[in-house]
Amino acid sequence: MRSGTRCSPLGEWMGPIIGEAAEYNRAAKAGDWHSLCDVTLRFLHPDLIKLHELWKSEATGNGVPLRRTMSPRMLKSFLRDIAIYERLGEGANRRYRVRLMGTSFAQILGDLTGKYLEDAVSADMLPRWHAALDTTLGMRAPLRFLGREDTNGMSFLTGEFFSAPLIADTGEINLVLGAARYSGKRPWEDVDAEVRKILGLE
Repeated sequence: MRSGTRCSPLGEWMGPIIGEAAEYNRAAKAGDWHSLCDVTLRFLHPDLIKLHELWKSEATGNGVPLRRTMSPRMLKSFLRDIAIYERLGEGANRRYRVRLMGTSFAQILGDLTGKYLEDAVSADMLPRWHAALDTTLGMRAPLRFLGREDTNGMSFLTGEFFSAPLIADTGEINLVLGAARYSGKRPWEDVDAEVRKILGLE
């Protein structure tokens, strides 16, 4: 376990479930997370646009794709850049386990496959991770996140993230498909100001 990770009861470090993008953005501002949730879904990277279109094309009658449909074969061209998270438990006792982490993700974050987030992410970053996953499952819809990569001290990188729910084999909507593209071309302050203006968060 990394220094500074979970040492208190589940309910204390999980915090309240954040179920809407607006709540996420308020929490991000209050917590100084260097992150935003953009419900306009104006993805810039072509691969994230393609993944969003694929997710929509495979959605079932309730608007969410099955995990078994979004198979490794179907996601072949995206595998390096994706991660799949599973929520276990409910309410204050919920936990997130990393079911899969692509090699590009792992180069930035370390390979977290098979790990629970509280055992792999520092305590100061955990609320931000949980909030993004909670928001995705709470809205049951694809979301675009932007953020400075602070998890492993790579704050010179800014990430654009795709995050969307999946239906597990049990029928529960408790999986999150994530994908990321990172760049060091623009500082987070510029990206943050631009997106806040678009979203009317100034």
